[in-house]
Amino acid sequence: MISKDLKRISKNTNQSLVLNTIRQKGPISRAEIARITGLTPPTVTNITAKLLKYQLIIEYKIGESSGGRRPLLLKMNPDAINVIVIYVGPNRLIGYLSSGDINVLKRQSYEITRFSKEEIIELMFTVISNLKENSNAEVPGIGVVMHGPVKSEEGISIFAPNLGWRNVPIKYIIENKFHIPVFVENDVRTMTLGELYYGSARGKNSMIFLNIGYGIGSAIILDGKLYRGCSDSAGEVGHTTIDVSGPKCSCGNYGCFEAMASERALVKYVVKDIKEGRKSLIEDMVNGNLEYVTPEIIYEAAHQGDLLAQQYLLKIARYIGIALANIINTFNPELIILGGGIVKAKSIIKETIIDMIKQRALESSYKVSKIQFSNMGEEAVFKGAVDIVMSNIF
Repeated sequence: MISKDLKRISKNTNQSLVLNTIRQKGPISRAEIARITGLTPPTVTNITAKLLKYQLIIEYKIGESSGGRRPLLLKMNPDAINVIVIYVGPNRLIGYLSSGDINVLKRQSYEITRFSKEEIIELMFTVISNLKENSNAEVPGIGVVMHGPVKSEEGISIFAPNLGWRNVPIKYIIENKFHIPVFVENDVRTMTLGELYYGSARGKNSMIFLNIGYGIGSAIILDGKLYRGCSDSAGEVGHTTIDVSGPKCSCGNYGCFEAMASERALVKYVVKDIKEGRKSLIEDMVNGNLEYVTPEIIYEAAHQGDLLAQQYLLKIARYIGIALANIINTFNPELIILGGGIVKAKSIIKETIIDMIKQRALESSYKVSKIQFSNMGEEAVFKGAVDIVMSNIF
């Protein structure tokens, strides 16, 4: 249940606005809050006094002077609330307990390969119970992050490819068990929000996050907000066509970006060539058992100078460059961030990606679009999920 103080905050638009600004921008001064929110300084002073009384924020430290008195900076009180996050990835379930200032208090991780839907849900219940027992403050919400598309408002996992889930009502299942508000989101959108508020995209108005792992997903930030599309399906860049004569994709189409440039595609390319007689360090690294070839092994081999691994990473880099050129020509974003497992190969693929963008994107567009590789990793999922819960609670 949500406490009376949190309910008061959530029902007051200006108080919610100020609290969310402190949460996402802090440590921050009252003057800066007024500038960002458009509220008058006296209004900000009154609201922050209430938030201090409710112990949701704290006076953190004295900031640097910009000409006048040095400002007193405010931030979220780490002991105000706790948030539970459950990330159900392609092969792992990770549970987090977060402090009020979005730091990990406890983390639990479990391998879920070959788990049934019922076993995963039961594990979710166990992890939530364990984290709740370890909390030292109110838990006003639970965030659940799923790989694959979701209906975020209804809290439904539409399709989780590696798990074989279809239309699983996650929100209903967990709320019915724990009677705590649950907020469900897709993993790539969650990572994007983590980057937007707490990572290298902080302060950007237009940004595309492209996650390249076993699948390929993306999310779009326009005018500083997540763009969902009219049916909550925006960002399915992985299922745009790169080559109409390309291989069949998991979606049933042919030549999709995901079918040609994902980590799954990378493994297929490499294994096929080794089976056809190409020599590679990779075969020795898996003791001849090609079923054990993983993207991580391919990245390691490439860094050791393996020509086969490098060849296919550069092939994938060309496809990524083509896709990014299309994205740049369509959205003209300030920033594109590449995340996922492919980040491990950035030193090998970055130059090729940039060259392909320069060849195929309009100069007026690509010259203002910055390309970066994410350095947040798992942290982006965690922080983005906590932000989703707090944004909904407040």
